[in-house]
Amino acid sequence: MNIYAFVHSRMNSLRRFAIILTVDLVFLNASVLFSVYLLQLFKPNISAIPNAWLHFIIMNLLFILFSYIGRLPFQLWEFTSIKEVFILFWVVLVTKVLHFPYLLSVAPGWRFPVALLITSMFVTLPAMLAPRLFYRMYYEWNRLNEWKQDIDLNKRSKKRILIVGAGAAGEKIAREIDSHPELRYQVVGYVDDNPNKHNTILRGNRVFGPIQHIRQYTHNFHIDEVLIAIPTASGDLRRNILSQLADTNVHVRTLPGIYEMVGGRLNISSIRKIQAEDLLDREPIKTDISQITGYLKGKVILVTGAGGSIGSELSRQITKYHPKQLLLLGRGENRIFYIHQELMNRQQFHAAVPIIGDIRDKEKMQWLFSTYQPDIVFHAAAHKHVPLMELNPDEAMNNNIRGSLNLLQTATENHVKKFINISTDKAVNPINVMGASKRVVELLVKSFNGKNGLKCTSVRFGNVLGSAGSVMDIFKRQIEEDRVIRITDPKMERYFMLIPEAVQLVLEAGAIAQGDDLYVLNMGKQVNILEFAKSFIKLCGLELNKDVRIEIIGNRGNEKLSEELWYEGAHLEKTDNPWIIKVVCNRKREHLIDFLNSSEWIRPGVIHESKEGIKRELYKYLQF
Repeated sequence: MNIYAFVHSRMNSLRRFAIILTVDLVFLNASVLFSVYLLQLFKPNISAIPNAWLHFIIMNLLFILFSYIGRLPFQLWEFTSIKEVFILFWVVLVTKVLHFPYLLSVAPGWRFPVALLITSMFVTLPAMLAPRLFYRMYYEWNRLNEWKQDIDLNKRSKKRILIVGAGAAGEKIAREIDSHPELRYQVVGYVDDNPNKHNTILRGNRVFGPIQHIRQYTHNFHIDEVLIAIPTASGDLRRNILSQLADTNVHVRTLPGIYEMVGGRLNISSIRKIQAEDLLDREPIKTDISQITGYLKGKVILVTGAGGSIGSELSRQITKYHPKQLLLLGRGENRIFYIHQELMNRQQFHAAVPIIGDIRDKEKMQWLFSTYQPDIVFHAAAHKHVPLMELNPDEAMNNNIRGSLNLLQTATENHVKKFINISTDKAVNPINVMGASKRVVELLVKSFNGKNGLKCTSVRFGNVLGSAGSVMDIFKRQIEEDRVIRITDPKMERYFMLIPEAVQLVLEAGAIAQGDDLYVLNMGKQVNILEFAKSFIKLCGLELNKDVRIEIIGNRGNEKLSEELWYEGAHLEKTDNPWIIKVVCNRKREHLIDFLNSSEWIRPGVIHESKEGIKRELYKYLQF
């Protein structure tokens, strides 16, 4: 900006400041004179104010001072709102109250100072507010005319909006839409489950009825877009709306959850597309950061499976707690390379050591532990795909069980302090190879607890959204390949959690774990997979049965209709964090370690042709 433009801009600002202040002072002084006139009407014997000139000088100086403090002359009258009215009220009130002692001092014989104070307050406020409101009305009238002209030329470009929620958020968003005609939005009406609001009028538009009839309303009133304006809306509600509108071309957007809105602020920019996490019934998860920092700071930490979805997120979050060294162990060189680069470049963490290795390799594990002397192990390495493990049970035995046994034995020999095993809800009453192998690992972890001072625990949780091979990942691939989503059973339900929040809780569970225990993450309610699929199709901007269809292929025989988080009759204890539940385990499987060490089924290099034989042997381990 050149000097001329700067000076010109400052001159305009000063000119505006002077005009607004002059107008305010004129109305202030005229209001006082009018108040005196009113007093004289009702009190004919009232005398004039002694030293009136001094009275007006003091009052004007006080007003100028507090106007500047309250930024009154800098306000744009075309945007006058409740906030500006409130500021004006306080400026006038403070001016009058502070001026009152001066009035008494310069006019000690005058009998009506209190009456003048009260009367002038009631006269001054409306008088000073009037020009602001008239200017605002003039501005809005001009905008309305422009908007009408614009709409007349572009009627077909308007989007017809149906707002879900006729509450404060819905009213605020409707007001924001009305004040932004350039967005080409037209609020047609509202839906709300409160029967007292049905068939009422909110900002000139009708509240039609309950949310369960939203499909009918979108059809009858030619709705282009549905906006969920309920900051406390549950995942159930969002899934229900998406499911009802799955086979329509109506777009669905939402306001952020109440916990996402900083300071509760709400405006047009708050509106966003529905995301996968909106479909979960989830309040924000809180963890005890000081407790986590206490056991991770300054420690050497090993993460197995560090290139996987859970392992990589564990690595990201652990770096925030300032460990001395972070060992990234994994078999896939590309994934380990990428997470290592991410930690160095994005998070500026340079104490990460990438290690390519296999947890089944006893010698490599012994070298790793003896070289780096880890204090804490987070064991996330495992084969997790249910159908693949049914076809390859020997890999589940060797990787999940023998690999974990190697790690636990090596950790014990090298004086590791804590071992946190990442488990799954499929380990509860398992009916498939993957779940059974993870249950055996849980039993192994319990068996090793206390050996050579090692504190062992398992943390069990359900499916995580966004991980490789998760339901979302599978649905995306199926849509991309042939536009068909395949579901085994329409009644199937699953627990879901986001990867970052699951890992957050795993870290806190590790902090509170004292060994000989198992922790389960509170996963909320189970989600019906069919309804989730319908909602997911809508999230992708596609229509059910037009762009994508759903095919029921039948249960493959190794999947439950719903999962469990603990065994029936388990003794549960609350922790300080409501998202973490402790499962008390009284029985110790002392003989399991010896049995596995002597078992030929999990010895390295042994390949068995009989899959059924491997499965029978696997389920024997569960008896310990």
